[in-house]
Amino acid sequence: MNSRCLIVCYGELFLKGRNRPEFVQKLTNNINLSFQKNNFSNFSIRKLHDQLIITAKDDKELPKMIPYLKKVFGISTFFLAYQLENDYEKLCKFVESITDYYEINFTTFKFDISRSDKTFPKNSLTLQKELGEIIVKKQNLKVKLNNPQTTFYIRIHHQFILFFIEKIKGLEGLPVGSSGKILLLLSGGIDSPVAAYQLMKRGLEVVYLHFYHEKKGQEKIFALSEKLSPYNNFSRQVYLVDAQPLFTEISHISQAKYRLIILKRMFIRCAGLLARKLAITALATGDSLAQVASQTLESLGVIQQASITVFEPVKALTQKAIELHHDLERDEKGIINKILC
Repeated sequence: MNSRCLIVCYGELFLKGRNRPEFVQKLTNNINLSFQKNNFSNFSIRKLHDQLIITAKDDKELPKMIPYLKKVFGISTFFLAYQLENDYEKLCKFVESITDYYEINFTTFKFDISRSDKTFPKNSLTLQKELGEIIVKKQNLKVKLNNPQTTFYIRIHHQFILFFIEKIKGLEGLPVGSSGKILLLLSGGIDSPVAAYQLMKRGLEVVYLHFYHEKKGQEKIFALSEKLSPYNNFSRQVYLVDAQPLFTEISHISQAKYRLIILKRMFIRCAGLLARKLAITALATGDSLAQVASQTLESLGVIQQASITVFEPVKALTQKAIELHHDLERDEKGIINKILC
């Protein structure tokens, strides 16, 4: 029986030039951590050209790892593949017995073949024709080059051949921790978790700061950090600050709009002090432009006059875009909904 493996492809890491090995190593470490946290053992991760290959002592464990790879930033696509010997005859035998490996619940197909091993005795076009004939004869299926129900992918390397039928989309972005740490003011609403997710996608490990005036709201903050933790390298570091003294300090200000602006300004100042103690060089908020009076351009300019960089990942999004998260690609809307529910 042919063994299986998981192949991980990374997207943006190609752009990192001389620093690419560091980013790839960080991605490898993050995948390792995710598997270990979810009680997987006896697996290995190694580099394969510009991809990572994951193998396990028991390859039945590999499909169980897929949900956890979906939560690791820095992965463009990945797939579960059969690993065959680099041998034309054995490849043909595998295709002849395809029903031993895959359920045939489709009627049309095509082959997508590429060779990094140019010494392989057949070129891609010839392989497509000959392997296609085997499938048509053995399984009574039809070749359809445009929009087939199933695509058989074959990747021919010098050491082995990979055969798979599904590419699984990853979260893309950069590996969490590759860009450092950031301190996020977590309010407990919808905006700041979306901001956290966006920051993680850019390789930042997020540390949370919450200002509270009632202790009963703390449970929600801890729950949010817990739900975000699989995307954040399992970090759930939360700092809580009692905001009641700040409310008391500004209670003499008559206009509510100015009270809120000054309060948020004080939050930023306090956050800056904490960030310095934690050796964190930037802050982030979930502020979005012009939702309320304290989030106009002028108000945000006053609030964020700080001696430390302040990021606003959702600043340019409309409230509807934040709620539905339509601007994120693929099924990330569903990811955010799961975090918030």
